[in-house]
Amino acid sequence: DLHELETVIQLEGIFNDIQISPEQISESEAQINVSVKEKITFIPVPFAVYTGSSILAGGVVMDTNAFGQKHMFVLGGFFASTGKTGFASVSKAPNENGIPGVSLFFSGSVSEPEYSNFEDEVVLKHKDNCFAIGITLSEKIGENFTFSNGFSFNSHDNSDNSDFEGLSPEAIKIGTMSLGLSYSKSDWNGIFMSTNSASVSADFGITNSDDKDLRYPMGFSFAIGEQHPIFTPRLRIYQKYSGYYGRNTHISSYQGQSAASVTILSNHFNASHLIGGNLGLELAVKKFNWGMISIYSDYQLVYTQDFNPLNLNGDYKFLHGPNGGARFYLAKIAFPAIALGLSYNATQNYWKFSAAMGMTF
Repeated sequence: DLHELETVIQLEGIFNDIQISPEQISESEAQINVSVKEKITFIPVPFAVYTGSSILAGGVVMDTNAFGQKHMFVLGGFFASTGKTGFASVSKAPNENGIPGVSLFFSGSVSEPEYSNFEDEVVLKHKDNCFAIGITLSEKIGENFTFSNGFSFNSHDNSDNSDFEGLSPEAIKIGTMSLGLSYSKSDWNGIFMSTNSASVSADFGITNSDDKDLRYPMGFSFAIGEQHPIFTPRLRIYQKYSGYYGRNTHISSYQGQSAASVTILSNHFNASHLIGGNLGLELAVKKFNWGMISIYSDYQLVYTQDFNPLNLNGDYKFLHGPNGGARFYLAKIAFPAIALGLSYNATQNYWKFSAAMGMTF
C-alpha cells in the first residue's frame, strides 16, 4: 500500500518532498522507488513572546535526528516576568523490534510563580527554587500502542513573596513513579497528517511533607483526540478531550489549562482537578516551498475548581469560549507547527493571546 508507506515516512518527521513510485522489473518482479529530502534537524530557536500578562524570552537548541539515529536532544533556557529556567533532555524512541526507548530530562529554575483564579486575578505568588530530574522508559506494543514507566525527583525550596506574607506553600521534595499507556494511529492525505489518539496515565508519589495528607500523592490523567478530513483534503475537523485528577497533591503538582485541552483559562491558573475539551475546524490556506499556513477555530469547555490559597474547597464551575488563529507548518525544518491564537473566556469575559511552538507560552 503506497499510501500507507508515505504515511509511515511522513511520521518520521525528518523528511519532505517524498516521491514514491512503483516500477515493474519483469513479469514476476516489481520494486518501489522512494526519493526523499531530509529536513534540517539541528535547529537553534530564539524566541520572545508577550501575552499581555507575561513576558517570555530565551532560546532552545535541538536536534531531532541526532547521530542519524532519530535520537533527540534539547537544551535551552528562558527568562520570564516570573523568573528564569534552564532545561535539557535527551531521548531515544522505542521501536517495534522490542528495543525500548529512553528519555532523560533535567531542569532548574529560580522563580516567583503566580497563581490566578477564574477572574485572572493573581491570588498567590511565592519564591521557588526548583530542581527536577527524571527518566522514562517506553516500549512499543504492536504498531499503535506504547507503554511507559517513569521515575522523577523534584525539589521545591519555597519562601514568601512580600505581597502574600504567610501564604507560601511548604518546601517539599517529591519522588514519583508514573505508568502510562497510549494509542496513536495517523493518516497522511498530502495536506494534513491526521491522528486519532488516546492515553491514560497514573502517578504515585512519596514526599517529606509535614502534612501527613500530602505524603503519598497520586495523579490520574487521560486524553482522547480525533482528527480527520471532511468534504475536501484541505479541511479537517478535530476534537480533543482530556482531564487530570490529583489526590493529596502539593501545589507544585497542580496542572494548568493544557491538561484540559483548552486555552481560555489564565496562563497562571492551576488546579488539582480539571476536565475539558475542544471541537473545531482547520483549513489549509496555502502551501509554499517553506511549508503551509492554515487557519483554525474551535469552541472550548472546561470544568474545574477555582483556585484560592485560603480555601482549598473552592467552587467548581463550567467555563467556555471560542478560540481561533493560524498555524504555520514548516516543510524543510523538523520542528513542530507554530501556532498563534486568540481566545475569549465567555464565562469570565476576558480575551487572551497565546503562542505555541511544541510548547505553550
